[in-house]
This record gives sequence, structure tokens and C-alpha cells, in this order.
Amino acid sequence: MTRGKSQVHLILVLLALVSSMALAGGCHQMVPLAPDYSDYAPTLAPPLAQRLPGVGTSVGCLAPDFKLVNLNGREVSLSDYRGKPVMLNFWTYCSACKEELPYIQSAYDARGSLAPGLVVLAVNVTQLPDQVEQFVSYYGYTFEIILDTWGTAASDYSIHQIPTTFFIDRNGIILDIQVGAFSGPAVIGPKLTELANR
Repeated sequence: MTRGKSQVHLILVLLALVSSMALAGGCHQMVPLAPDYSDYAPTLAPPLAQRLPGVGTSVGCLAPDFKLVNLNGREVSLSDYRGKPVMLNFWTYCSACKEELPYIQSAYDARGSLAPGLVVLAVNVTQLPDQVEQFVSYYGYTFEIILDTWGTAASDYSIHQIPTTFFIDRNGIILDIQVGAFSGPAVIGPKLTELANR
């Protein structure tokens, strides 16, 4: 193989490797918050808790940030809630979502005992703001409703099934993912307790 062909081959292999990592949904990179001096003085290396994983949609990854608006027209970003545990739910008017939302409301109402400081962000995907507002008002949901009218956040989170819920810790790390509807409020409680204790 000539040198030019071997370089092209190497580039193709690297591109395939990077593509397969992206499709696997893993974290994209590890970002140290402090320099790593472990090669020079092992006692100076920062503890693992001072390192954040790369952005991704798998458990253990830093949750992707987004900028959307809520029903009042106020811009909301996930990073606005850094330092608080977050339950991030993607939903539409599907029957599973309609069944699940009261369970989420129950968890939100009990957040003081289950997960102090818990933030519930319910991201409605691709529906018109007026319709969402009527729906939320009719059922009396009091947690934060966010509008993803064009589906950009859903795409960033690789949502393939609605509803999907992410449990995100105070550092923005995804601790757990629920794909599909919760079967009842009793399933949510332990997840919120674990989230609060992280």
C-alpha cells in the first residue's frame, strides 16, 4: 500500500470508529475540571468527583443543555437548574403520556419528602403552545412545562419513544433513564430518592 493510500485508509478507519462511538450513545469526551498531575505526583491528582464526563444521552454522561421556552414565554435552559436534581420528561398527547403525567404530578407534589429541591421539567414535543396550555390548565399540572415545538431538544436527547424521562443529578450527570411510561407513582419515588441522595 502506498503512503497516500495508507493515510486515506487510516482516516476512514478513524471516521468509522468515531461514528460508531457516536451511534452507541456514549459520552463524547472526558473533561477534567482540574489539571491531571498524576504522572508527576500521584497525591496531587484531583479526585474522580472533580471530573465531568462528556456530553451524551447515556447514563453517566453530562446531559445536553437546551434553550427552550415555557408556557409563559420565559426562556429555560437545563443549565439554569445546575445544583438541583432534575427529572426531565419528554411527552406529547399520547395515551401513555396522559396516563403518566398524573404520576409525575404526584411525585412533584411529594418532592419535599422524596427529593428536596427537585425540579421537574416536562418537555412537550412538537405541539402548539395554545393546545399545550389548554391541556395543562384542564388537568391542573403545576410542574414546569417547556415547549419543544420543533423537536430540537428531543433530537439532541435521541428520543425514539415518548414518553422518556431522564433523572439528572446536581452536577448535570444522567443517573437513570426511563423509556416508556411509568407504571405508577411508586416506581418514580425510589428513583427520586436515589437522585436526591447523589
